[in-house]
Amino acid sequence: MKALMIALMLGSTITPLAAQEVTLEEWPPREYLVRAIVDDIPGILNSYHPETGRFGTEPWICGDQNVIFTLAVAWSLEHPENPFYHSDEVLQAIAGGGVALVEAQDSAGRWRFDKKDGSYWGQIHMPWTYSRWIRAYDLVGEALPAEARETWERGLLLGFGEIARPYPDTGVHNIPTHHAMGLYIAGECFGNEDWKQRAREFMPKVVALQDPGGFWSEHSGPVIGYNYVYSEALGIYYAYAQDPVVLEALRRAALFHASVLFPNGSAMPSIDERQIYSAGINPGNPGFAHTPEGRGYLLSQLRRFAGEEMALINAELAASLLLYSSDGEVVMPEDIGEEGVAILGDNDALIRRGEAWSWGFSAYTAEVPDNRWIQDRHNLVDLFHEDLGLVAGGGNTKLQPYWSTFTVGDPSLLHHTPGDQNPNFTPEIALRWTADEAAVSRDGDLRRLDA
Repeated sequence: MKALMIALMLGSTITPLAAQEVTLEEWPPREYLVRAIVDDIPGILNSYHPETGRFGTEPWICGDQNVIFTLAVAWSLEHPENPFYHSDEVLQAIAGGGVALVEAQDSAGRWRFDKKDGSYWGQIHMPWTYSRWIRAYDLVGEALPAEARETWERGLLLGFGEIARPYPDTGVHNIPTHHAMGLYIAGECFGNEDWKQRAREFMPKVVALQDPGGFWSEHSGPVIGYNYVYSEALGIYYAYAQDPVVLEALRRAALFHASVLFPNGSAMPSIDERQIYSAGINPGNPGFAHTPEGRGYLLSQLRRFAGEEMALINAELAASLLLYSSDGEVVMPEDIGEEGVAILGDNDALIRRGEAWSWGFSAYTAEVPDNRWIQDRHNLVDLFHEDLGLVAGGGNTKLQPYWSTFTVGDPSLLHHTPGDQNPNFTPEIALRWTADEAAVSRDGDLRRLDA
């Protein structure tokens, strides 16, 4: 059980938080992570409805139960400043939360894929919920009341029995990768070597499909946000399996993410094929915690996020970093690249970080996809200022040629009609709004951006 590891790692040798300064100078910043976990628990408990075992607000969705993992870490964490260690109230909420998941399962162990906006997307073995549920079981399973434990085990065995069926032959994508991580942990918890072997045989396929530039593509070129999903799954898998096959992929992913940061910690959006720009700081996840470059990324991003006020990250991320990290050497992002310049792939993108101005150019191109989730690669330039933030660019989109860096033809011919839920993304019109080919060059003075 992971609870033993937490007690050993954070036992009696640790000085209470109130008696020492919490810093982000070294990895892992255990005191900071403990504080972040403890800080969120009262709010999670206040969201619990003991009459149903459900957390959150209506309409209920299965993802509302993800907090049982965070509660399980708090319950297992023996630390002078953690009042929730072996708390009966916390354990009862965890137990009820898992029972509610079983009660909501269908005969195949799936849940309704509902969203808070009231939409229904079919039945699903929700990967994010299953992985948190099995990790919570790993921490508190032996302490659950007998009836609740029997119910949990019935539901977990049903769900993971179905999840295991297509492995290791299923295709690589972010959801199957996350499921494989959960499947390995379920194999550990229930002594099922077949499940562990299926997951272990699948993970090299994930590694093999990573681009040499450190990202996983879901069509053509990088996806930044979803790249974190792959890294998280491989990182937690490594914490359990200690499978060295994933380490080089995690190192490349860390290098990629460190390379595409603007000075405020946000990521260059023009290279992302699925999501537009966000000024928020993504601190990372356990996938970054097993390599020197990844640990440097984590420390750098946590410092930016925390600021002088030492703002706390959310408890779930803190709990994952506390449980699934490795100690070791740290290589900071500013030590990656040459004179503030990073090149991706074979001259596929360039980002230059300066004191006041930074910029990025994307040369990733692709045919316009007839798919609402994959954006058109048509916005190729980002311009960032240290005080103003992102002033030009912002990422890619659909049916908006005026957002394109270049167009040939009449941009008014392509637009979205309000209310149309099945638009034609590739109409035959006299307009080109994406490039066929592109490349970036390091020729010239990269410290200047001249017209």
